[in-house]
Amino acid sequence: MPLTEILADLALNTPADEIPDRAYDAAKKMILDTIGTTIGGCNTGGMPEVIAQMRDWGGKPEATLLIHGGKLPAPLAAFANSSMAHALDFDEVLKPSSLHIMVSVLPVALAAAEMTDASGKDVLASVVLGVEVAGRLGLAFRKQKPKASYNTGGFLPSSVVGGFGTTATACRLLGMTVEQTVYAMGMHYAQASGNRQALFDKTLTKRLQPAFAARGALWAAALAKRGVTGPPNALEGRANLFSVYRNAEPCSAEDLAEPRDFYEIERSSVKHYPVCGGTMTDAAVRLGRQREFTSDEIDRIEIYMAGGRGGLTVGAFEMGPNPQVSAQFCAAYYAALGVLRGRATPADFVDEQVQKDSEVAELAERVVLVTEMPEAPAPPPNDPDDPLSPQNWSGDAHSVHGIKVTTKDGQVFTCFRTTREAFGPDTMTLEDVIAKFHHLAEFSGVCPKERANALRQGVLDLDAVAHISDFVNECVLLS
Repeated sequence: MPLTEILADLALNTPADEIPDRAYDAAKKMILDTIGTTIGGCNTGGMPEVIAQMRDWGGKPEATLLIHGGKLPAPLAAFANSSMAHALDFDEVLKPSSLHIMVSVLPVALAAAEMTDASGKDVLASVVLGVEVAGRLGLAFRKQKPKASYNTGGFLPSSVVGGFGTTATACRLLGMTVEQTVYAMGMHYAQASGNRQALFDKTLTKRLQPAFAARGALWAAALAKRGVTGPPNALEGRANLFSVYRNAEPCSAEDLAEPRDFYEIERSSVKHYPVCGGTMTDAAVRLGRQREFTSDEIDRIEIYMAGGRGGLTVGAFEMGPNPQVSAQFCAAYYAALGVLRGRATPADFVDEQVQKDSEVAELAERVVLVTEMPEAPAPPPNDPDDPLSPQNWSGDAHSVHGIKVTTKDGQVFTCFRTTREAFGPDTMTLEDVIAKFHHLAEFSGVCPKERANALRQGVLDLDAVAHISDFVNECVLLS
């Protein structure tokens, strides 16, 4: 049995009524957050151009362009909707497997559901199981030890690994067989791509990369359903995912099929801040709120990331041609913002605000990354009953990140947070997500409060929707 057959069987043959309510509740929470980030990101940098290009290509009216309205071929609609959802970098993260997954799974689910006149309950089940496929594979991928002298930090797992789950979502809603789904996953792998150079260069392409996986999933599913074969051994063949992207041996069948008493979507985390690096940002914002610093009194700011690692966002802040992206992916900038303003909201990162706030940009020049911070507390002990403890998460749940502000008169102020504290799935309740949703609706300028209320309730009642088109029509705000 190919390893992808295990994932296909899971995605297609898990009965919707066997999925527990807590998983459906988690799915609603993540869908609400993703619709919110789509609204918030609908007109940000690059999005008008993406929408214009998709409309210019046009084609068969299969799926709805969210927010803006009109119908397009399903891959084009999913591409545009995914791009908007990821544009603010404020979307959910499946931390155990290090994936932004909802921004590709949900647009594909809605597009495929419109094509098949599926119900809201069908969409919820497909989202739960698409995330499950991506999460299980992502965990297995992270656990496999790379061979010596191999850098695995350059590619983007959300697109490459997450695309298997996104494809599974499409295949379930399109009523495909296990064999067809195995072929579709193989076709996803044949076109899989995604690396972090767009992030390193601070370009708008960063916000498009999950959209390539969404588009590719619908291409793969459609072609496989027509009988085109794809490589069934995408996870264990000579050029398999593990060897090509991690220089490691393939995972075992047990890694993908192990019994669980929870679904991966229950471990998805809603982001508090629209930046890459939420743990350290959380520490900076908390410290800024506690002390209310002024720029003139600060001598320097030191930031510490677990183990002295710099992560993806090190380096001096440079405005560049895309100020929003430059600020979102620069630890020095959002550390300075958090300390000085006591916040980090979408409005703080729009191009005009980043260009205008010279005080934060100047303070960012006084931020340095340190490899040691003696004040940092020891990581808390492992909790074997916590699914986000290190032994149950191949990541850094208890890693300590922190910030230290030294004033010109010699005073020192610190704040430390663990990844678990800042990113745990329980750090944002449904009420918190609703508040974030309404904040994004207001930020967008295109979603009045009464429409936001209706959309919120539509998501929470999604399992009662007989035709997904009824819900999708409510997501059109500008036509």
